[in-house]
Amino acid sequence: MRYRNIVHAEWGKLWALRSTWVVFAVVGVLAVGLAAAIGATAEHPAPGQAFLAIDVFSILLGVFGILMVTGEYGSGLIRATFAAVPRRLPVLWAKAAVLTAATVPLMLLVCSGSLLVNHALTPEAHRYPLGDGGLVRATLGAAAAPVALALLGLGIGALLRHTAAAITVYVLSMLVLPALLGAALPASVADDVVRCVPVAAAQALYALPGGGDTARTLPPGPAALVLLAWVAAALAAGAVTLRRRDP
Repeated sequence: MRYRNIVHAEWGKLWALRSTWVVFAVVGVLAVGLAAAIGATAEHPAPGQAFLAIDVFSILLGVFGILMVTGEYGSGLIRATFAAVPRRLPVLWAKAAVLTAATVPLMLLVCSGSLLVNHALTPEAHRYPLGDGGLVRATLGAAAAPVALALLGLGIGALLRHTAAAITVYVLSMLVLPALLGAALPASVADDVVRCVPVAAAQALYALPGGGDTARTLPPGPAALVLLAWVAAALAAGAVTLRRRDP
């Protein structure tokens, strides 16, 4: 099969699942709703508060990326997929392309909507100027971070193939690893190492001055490179596994 046909097949499989519509609807409604609630009720509004829920949605989309692979292993559909595409790796690249194409517009819409709603409900004295270049960069970063972590989840799913194991590894790497590294490493290197874990690099993409402890995060440019390196490593590991193992 030509790569275009493989992408078309993966696109059809993605949108044929009811769970896709449910997950995307939940992300959209909750993100905008939480941004509105934060803007209306925060006693001390801070820059970037519209994106406080992005970490949660990054985990949700990461699990979604995992299930794009492990769901097929669990149902047995993966055998039919690899029978149609014996080379296997184009399947993984097609899944990555489809996941990116589906989540980028979603997150751009969600983050823009969250920002506008939060800005409208935040007291005027505490509003961050919408025309500020940093806010535009943070909005794009908030949209990009969950997409990158979804691709990371896709790579982990391809590597481990089992839903429970992949989700466990993903959640531990997002929530537990930074705390463990911070406690286990010497203070002289702990901050530098923790800043390079996936979730910290993702958070740095939408951090704004005055919105948190930006001294403990990388600048947006280096953070983007670190996050891309994690995604590339996860997808590469998943690709090696797909080539070496039977379905």
